Amino acid sequence: MTKNEIDFICKNTSFIKEHISQDPVKLLFKHGKDEGKRLLIGQIVSRQRIKKKLPSWYDNYNLIFLPGLSLEQSSSEDTATLKAKLISGKHLLDITGGLGVDSYFLSHNFEQVTYVEQNPELFKVASHNLSSLSKRIKTLCDDGLDILKSSDADVVYIDPYRRDSSNQKMVSLADCEPNVLDIQPLLTQKKRTTYIKASPMLSIHSALEELQDVSEVWIISNRNECKEVIFKLQENQDSAVKVRTFNLGLGKIEEFEFELSPNVKTDISFSEPLPYLYEPNASILKSGGQDFLAKKLALNKLHPNSNFFTSTEKVDDFPGKSFEIIEVLTPFHPSLKKGRFNVISRNFPKKANEIEKKLKLLSHKEDYLLATKTLGEKHIFIKAKLL
Repeated sequence: MTKNEIDFICKNTSFIKEHISQDPVKLLFKHGKDEGKRLLIGQIVSRQRIKKKLPSWYDNYNLIFLPGLSLEQSSSEDTATLKAKLISGKHLLDITGGLGVDSYFLSHNFEQVTYVEQNPELFKVASHNLSSLSKRIKTLCDDGLDILKSSDADVVYIDPYRRDSSNQKMVSLADCEPNVLDIQPLLTQKKRTTYIKASPMLSIHSALEELQDVSEVWIISNRNECKEVIFKLQENQDSAVKVRTFNLGLGKIEEFEFELSPNVKTDISFSEPLPYLYEPNASILKSGGQDFLAKKLALNKLHPNSNFFTSTEKVDDFPGKSFEIIEVLTPFHPSLKKGRFNVISRNFPKKANEIEKKLKLLSHKEDYLLATKTLGEKHIFIKAKLL
């Protein structure tokens, strides 16, 4: 996007405001021959895409957007706001600035912020936005690694680009750009702290085998969908790694933390279903910390591979779904046919959609059907009510 295009968009925000809720396809059919209108319609498309992800940016018509992957990989406002509460220091260096979402939200807890982006087109857009949002953020169009080598920043933030030359999604740290495994000494030199944002699909245990000096791992979910995995690196870190899990949504944050250490045992008890049943949230399941949680809350597990837990007394504020068990049945019991249930299948031969189809089920807000296996290797269906 050129400077002239940016200036044109800024001078014609009235068109964007007037048509922000309209169908872009119909707008293109009507105005497609006008080059300027096509540019403005492109902004409408981008704004519609970020309405839920970045609501305050959606409402700010001083900002412009570059369509494409810069929107896809950027943090949401919810996750960026959470990270802003957890990350602080004097000078933040974001060496993979992208759209600038993290740079902006993290800037609230820093005296100085340096945003670096080497893609000239993306830089122009992000630099315009950041200058509109904050006067404390310095923007550079440069190679972030070159800036890192000479920077005095005490905190570094990296969100490696996760697409290959064929535009395919990449997950492993070694395949992303920059390859943080090749620059590890730079990340913690001068006693700086570095935060690496990784794909939510990345294997945490595999990454910990490759990364040095990891002090903490954060797993962030929004409405029970895993969105980000963050690795916190600090110089000469050789103690147990702290794992912190967060699940955002519905006006609250579910938090749980534990330590990954060979000396920490997670021996837990097993039992048949008791009056209450629990399923940990997506962040806890991603972290592998469900047994740590069960041990802390004195819960029993149904089966080593089921990740359903149970108790005689109800556990308040459980970080995940809590159910009251109504009835335990054999799989595909005739009484379930054409019922109304949400289905969860864990450690069961058939997936949830297959169970729904076979029993001709309709969805329900609070009534659930849980398909799983007990310690005695017995498959069961559990009718339960969401608490």
